[in-house]
Amino acid sequence: MKRVTFIVFVCVIAAALGLRAVAQQPGGQAQGGHAHGEAAEGKPATVVGELIDTACFVASGGDAKGPDHAECAKECMGSGVPAAVLPEGADDAGAMMFLLTNPVVLAPHAGKTIKVEGTAHERMRAFDLKRLWVKDGNDWKEVPLKDAHHKMSEGAGHGGHGGHK
Repeated sequence: MKRVTFIVFVCVIAAALGLRAVAQQPGGQAQGGHAHGEAAEGKPATVVGELIDTACFVASGGDAKGPDHAECAKECMGSGVPAAVLPEGADDAGAMMFLLTNPVVLAPHAGKTIKVEGTAHERMRAFDLKRLWVKDGNDWKEVPLKDAHHKMSEGAGHGGHGGHK
């Protein structure tokens, strides 16, 4: 029994050291230990789709969406549950992309059609917002993004994240 425990312990240590080596590879960390930028392999994009809350959507296997779920999604996002966009025409729940912003500001628009502009990180299923609009009839209304991530970039036109890379 002690031998098995020792072997498991050695494997755990080896795995931890391997992960540490990968994390320290060049291009991974910026000042302050916060990775961002080219290493993230993001691409500029604009996506139109439904604003959903991730908790119910994921837990339901992709069924918690649309007008019937809008009130619940408002409550979830209003309490801080991350928001996402489900692109128009998506035929599977795997198309959902997490929105990297404060979900509380978006809560009143849950279940509505949104348009997001920014950087798509498809491998991570995340979207770093530059701007967000909500469809209002035939028009689009811009929603101000209010979180620390976007405040850092106000002086830099958001393109460079104000020295936050």
